[in-house]
Amino acid sequence: MLKRQDVLKAAASTVMIAAAGCGSAPPSPTAAPAASAPAPVAAPSAPPAAFGPAAASGPRLAARDPALEQWKRQAAERIHSANAPQLFEGRPHHLLQGVIVVDVTVDRSGKVTRSKIVRSPGITRLNDVVLASLKTASPLPAPPPALVKTGAITYSETWLFTNDSKWRLRTLTLPQE
Repeated sequence: MLKRQDVLKAAASTVMIAAAGCGSAPPSPTAAPAASAPAPVAAPSAPPAAFGPAAASGPRLAARDPALEQWKRQAAERIHSANAPQLFEGRPHHLLQGVIVVDVTVDRSGKVTRSKIVRSPGITRLNDVVLASLKTASPLPAPPPALVKTGAITYSETWLFTNDSKWRLRTLTLPQE
């Protein structure tokens, strides 16, 4: 009769052998034996930056830089103050006339040196309003030195247009109704 310890050892050996064979094909009879290398050590994973069910399986987002977020808010406030008559009040409606995304390059002093529309509904009049609003607001506040190590910073900003062609920057706008 087998002792309880012998049964447990045999069961543990069977589990280990089965686990070792999982996920790998048996070696072919003509293949040369592979050199045994240590298994790579996985670095501990950081928690996902996004929230919700998709966060666990989706791509990880870069952490937001508080200095950049604060400066973007200051830049948006400057753009708003320079273009106040063109702004709508309150929350944007659920249907917008247009959403325009612009990549804006700013030098160390805050001067807008380049602006490129990267998303637009194709309404030339709205594109012109966006570019003119940047020109009117330039120079923007000078970015913190840590953000302009290469002499300039490029960031994205979004203009939200209502049906009456009034707009606000997404950075300073409440969520839609």
